[in-house]
Amino acid sequence: MLVGIFGAGRNGSSLLMRLLDGSPGLWIYPIELNYLRSFAPRSLRSAVKRTLASCASHLPGQAGETFEQRQRQLFRAWAADQLDELKQTYLEKLVQPITPDGVPLERIMARVTGDAKHDLESYLDAIRLCYDQRNLPATPLLMFKSIEVSDLSRYQALFPGMKCIHIMRHPYSNYSSLKRTDMVLKQKPFWFQGGDILRLQLESRWIPHAEFTLRGLTTDPTHHYLVRYEDICDAPTRTVTDICSWLGVAPPEEPTVQTVLGGRHTKSLPINSSLKGVETPAEVVSDMAKAYGYDDILTERERKLILLRTYQLGRRLGYFSEQEAAQVPAKLPLFLQWLAPDQWEYMNASSKVRLARALIQRRLYLCRVLLSPLA
Repeated sequence: MLVGIFGAGRNGSSLLMRLLDGSPGLWIYPIELNYLRSFAPRSLRSAVKRTLASCASHLPGQAGETFEQRQRQLFRAWAADQLDELKQTYLEKLVQPITPDGVPLERIMARVTGDAKHDLESYLDAIRLCYDQRNLPATPLLMFKSIEVSDLSRYQALFPGMKCIHIMRHPYSNYSSLKRTDMVLKQKPFWFQGGDILRLQLESRWIPHAEFTLRGLTTDPTHHYLVRYEDICDAPTRTVTDICSWLGVAPPEEPTVQTVLGGRHTKSLPINSSLKGVETPAEVVSDMAKAYGYDDILTERERKLILLRTYQLGRRLGYFSEQEAAQVPAKLPLFLQWLAPDQWEYMNASSKVRLARALIQRRLYLCRVLLSPLA
């Protein structure tokens, strides 16, 4: 059975998967897997490809074979990149090295069919057979993590039996971490990720994920589980144990320690902190911002916009208080506060043309959410 950890990014999904990793009932793919974007993207072209793929066996002779070969070539190239990332990120940094059982790429390709539904589970299981050297009494559940929260309904349709663990973080700290990572650590402009990072985080990630999670918890709690990043930090052992209980598996022996590939320790972990010079700690830190002196980089108008857009959902998820309802701003005064650009919007901008376009696009977004009667 598949288990997916879904998060909006910068909200602790990597931490959670590494804390769960030592469970004998789980095999966890340790790098971010955005599978649908690679093999089932939302476009007419991809729809045509999927249709052809499903009909490939019925195409005449060489045409069907050529299409299937092309699909396998694409999957092989993707899998090779994944294996290279796995090697550089973890395999070369293990305290106790692993010799894979067989040739990973060949084991993967021996099971690929070109069907997106079939190939995800086959891929994860092939990786498990190569690298999981534990002596387990039963085959573990296959787990992965993804930030494809805007595609959760498609995951649900493709994999109706999959269990989903939804990790949420307070929208203030979630956006603050993204902003610090992109604009301070990476020194990128606010449109770095193909659009306004504030709009992206709120409208394409946090809000859709919160809505889907709450709907899933109401209609199908056996397949949807909510965990808050703050709970992991405050009580990691209890949180990890509760998740394992929901999944029906034994908890790891070290529920506060981050491990990979079946409970293996690493010499170092990928940098997940949002501040330069801060290494990823092996064990859970209750408050990274306090421990490492993070500055509060949210502006007042960002904080007000986030509160306005997320208050109702946040209350249902355990964020915000009833008293904070009085702090939800009126839309028109807030819009007026956003008219003039601030220093964050100018930061790291190397192109005046691109800056001007990004500023206009952000104001159009603000018009839609603050001035439209339908918002």
